[in-house]
Amino acid sequence: MFDKVLLKVRRLFLAAAVLAVASCADVTDTSNIAVINGTVYTYSDGQLVPVENALVSAVEVYRQANTDINGKYSFSLELPAAEQQITIQASKAGYISGQVQALAKNGETFLAPDLTLSLINADTSGGLPVSTSGDAAHIQLTENSVPQIYIYSSGLRESATMRFSLTDAEGNIVDNEHSETVFFRILNGPGGGEYLFPDSMTSKNGLVSTTLNSGIKAGPVQIEAYFVREGAIYRTIPPRVAIYGGLPDQDRFSLAAEQMNIAGQVRFGIVDNITAFVGDKYGNPVAPGTIVYFTSQYGIIQGAAITDELGRAVVQYLTAAPLPPDPASSSFTEVRAVTYGDTLGEKKLETTLDLLLSAATAGIEVNPQSFNYTNLNNGIAFDFKVKDIYGNPLVADTRIKVTSTAGTLYGDKDVTLLDNRYPGNGSTEFSFSWAPGDSLKDTQVYINIQVNSPSEGNGSRSLRLVGTKVDSLP
Repeated sequence: MFDKVLLKVRRLFLAAAVLAVASCADVTDTSNIAVINGTVYTYSDGQLVPVENALVSAVEVYRQANTDINGKYSFSLELPAAEQQITIQASKAGYISGQVQALAKNGETFLAPDLTLSLINADTSGGLPVSTSGDAAHIQLTENSVPQIYIYSSGLRESATMRFSLTDAEGNIVDNEHSETVFFRILNGPGGGEYLFPDSMTSKNGLVSTTLNSGIKAGPVQIEAYFVREGAIYRTIPPRVAIYGGLPDQDRFSLAAEQMNIAGQVRFGIVDNITAFVGDKYGNPVAPGTIVYFTSQYGIIQGAAITDELGRAVVQYLTAAPLPPDPASSSFTEVRAVTYGDTLGEKKLETTLDLLLSAATAGIEVNPQSFNYTNLNNGIAFDFKVKDIYGNPLVADTRIKVTSTAGTLYGDKDVTLLDNRYPGNGSTEFSFSWAPGDSLKDTQVYINIQVNSPSEGNGSRSLRLVGTKVDSLP
């Protein structure tokens, strides 16, 4: 007798151990688990309210759950295949049952379209539904779950459920005796594979719904819901739903400055706008509100900004201490922008630009520094340099003007500088020629090189050259 009892105890212990191991496996390995979450609502005084203790069934896999006080339910399913279409049904005493379709995938969580149950309108004789409406005459949007979604595989919300109601000519919700099949279609969108599911639905208690699913392109989507009765088309075109871009991508993260060359070593307080351009892996602007952080090697810069609908985040850089410690070697400051390519803040993305902090204007260098001429019309060539004291270009809109008291000038005689960062031809090196013409009577000619600086520039400079008339040249 004791042996039999002992054997039963051992079997029970072994069974418990097996269950414990299986339970641990379920907790640690979720690659074969599909999760479906959703919410059940009803209408009360024209407002959506959650339904508590509704029985929700996942039909194909024989699973059930009850909604909580917020009308929410959740299933964790082991699917026989990698993915499966699941019918979700909801019911509760006093309500007309409803159902939606959900696509479950192993290892992923799917947010099912919302379920809306209608209260049974009972008469006094037996609680049977009674007809209270005429034929459907209007269709209108009653709720759009979200005004924007994000592109496919962004890791953010990728679908929006829209619910519509059908009413008769007197504004009554259409009953099931007057139900209509409503069709849904996308009128225009970005064309990235976005779609509606389902694309048609027969009304139950005057209610229908569809879900917009994003594709791989960002942009606004305009949908239409319509039904046909006795040859007439009844439609509604609800407000657009915006599909925003996904998470930032390193290859589509860049910086630009309004001015790449500012006179930061001349004066403090000059403001320069710095813009980060942030796109996702498909080339769409990232979602508005994406945060970009900024730092600067020298000077001061605003610490962060959020992107707009074009993926731009703009901050202001301010010339201030500290300055580059060895400006003769480098007068640049590095501006760095940082954002993240995931929602956990673990995939750090960075991009930089070099901003030139130019210094005061140096003296103008010219060759030759003086010249002689005769009655013959022989031209004379001049090379000259305009730069700051460390050899850098001067800021944009600096004007260089060459004039003479007689004769004719050719070449770089009136130049307005562009936004240059590096020395060279057209940024620091220039040339012009002067010709006296035939039988110039002036015994001396003056050539003036004038550098005029803008208000927040490097400073103005000038140089005068003197030419003397001689009988002949050596």
